[in-house]
Amino acid sequence: MAQGTSGADPVLKVNDTIQIAVYNEADLNNTAKILKSGEVVLPLIGPVKVAGLTVSKANEAIRELYAKDYLVDPKLTLTVDEYSEDFISVIGAVAGPGQFALPASGKLDLAAALAMAGGATADADPSGVTVTRIGGRTTSHSVAAIQGGTPVALLPGDRVFVKRSAYHGKVAYIFGEVRKAGPVAFPPSGKLDLMDAITQAGSYTELGNPKSIRINRNGQVTTINLKDMTEKGNQRYFLLPEDIVTVPARIW
Repeated sequence: MAQGTSGADPVLKVNDTIQIAVYNEADLNNTAKILKSGEVVLPLIGPVKVAGLTVSKANEAIRELYAKDYLVDPKLTLTVDEYSEDFISVIGAVAGPGQFALPASGKLDLAAALAMAGGATADADPSGVTVTRIGGRTTSHSVAAIQGGTPVALLPGDRVFVKRSAYHGKVAYIFGEVRKAGPVAFPPSGKLDLMDAITQAGSYTELGNPKSIRINRNGQVTTINLKDMTEKGNQRYFLLPEDIVTVPARIW
């Protein structure tokens, strides 16, 4: 069971269950769950807002209400019978989406939450992690920053969503003088350059000519001298989904 705060005087929260014992007034002894309104309903005095108060402050507030109209110098004790469990949810492109309880300390960061959900899947958008608070405020994070940056603390009720890459299932096609002609998959980032695509296709055959590679993009054909581009080392040609790449044979 997760506490709202650590220490001897925790803050009461919605769904906590409290016990109230009134000395010499057995009829007023009561066990009650804090409602979504933040209130508990007690004998004689009715609803009392206690969520957000520490145990000691809630005890004093209830004592004063009984003393005001019903009892002379009442003595009562408020204790927490059961703390509510706080949850966050992790959904989307993770191995094991679901709802997860915060640890007893109440502290959980975004990296740990993703780990609890089995981690982001291979087709997750590298920049597509969002955290939405109960009030609707949303922040965005990248997978790399989560794994290697400053911890992002989560709060009860947060919803973590890992977006699936828009390039999931997208391919370009490599034909001609390569060892494994056919479709090549785009990475989640969507950045697939021509050299990487040819490497995925098993690289050139002995007859492959890197000087005049043709890219058919929606009917428009561009010829690329990949040998020259690679030797210069400062240029890359990025493909788009459904591009058709043809590696011709050398002319002897």
